[in-house]
Amino acid sequence: MPLINVAMHKYYVSVTVIHFNTGNRHLEIVLHTFPDDVALALEKNYGYRIDWDKPDEQARKFLEAYLHEHFRLKAGSKVLNYKYLGFTFENDQLLLVMESRTLPEQVGQLEIFNDWLTEIYRDQQNLVHLLTGRTKQSEILDREHKQTVFKLD
Repeated sequence: MPLINVAMHKYYVSVTVIHFNTGNRHLEIVLHTFPDDVALALEKNYGYRIDWDKPDEQARKFLEAYLHEHFRLKAGSKVLNYKYLGFTFENDQLLLVMESRTLPEQVGQLEIFNDWLTEIYRDQQNLVHLLTGRTKQSEILDREHKQTVFKLD
C-alpha cells in the first residue's frame, strides 16, 4: 500500500522526463506529480474518485483521458501518439509512465504541450526535460506558457 501525503503542499510542480532512445527511436516518458492533485483533477473534470490502493479499469480510463488532454506531443508537424503504460509511486510522488511510437528518421524537433493541472492550480508549473544522448534540454511550462519546442539531435 503506497503512503500518500495528503497534506496540502505549498508548491504545485510536475516534472516530466522524456528520454529519446536513439536505438529504437522511441520516447520514454515519466511524468512525476502528486497523487492528491491528480485525484482532485479527476474528480473535478470527470466526477471520478480514484482509489490509489485499488485502481480499477475506470481509473486507467480517466488517467489516460486526462493525460491525452493535458500532455501532447508533435514530431515535426505531426501529432505523435504515445501509449500510457501505467503508474507507480516513488516516495510521495505519483509516476505516470508512457512510451511513444517510433519517431521518423527525418524529424528534427519535438513540440511539447503540457498544461498539466493548470486548470486546478493557478501557480502550477510543469518542468519538462528532454534527454537525447548526452544532451539535456529543459523548460518550465505554466498556465500562460503551455508549450515548447526541443531539437532532436
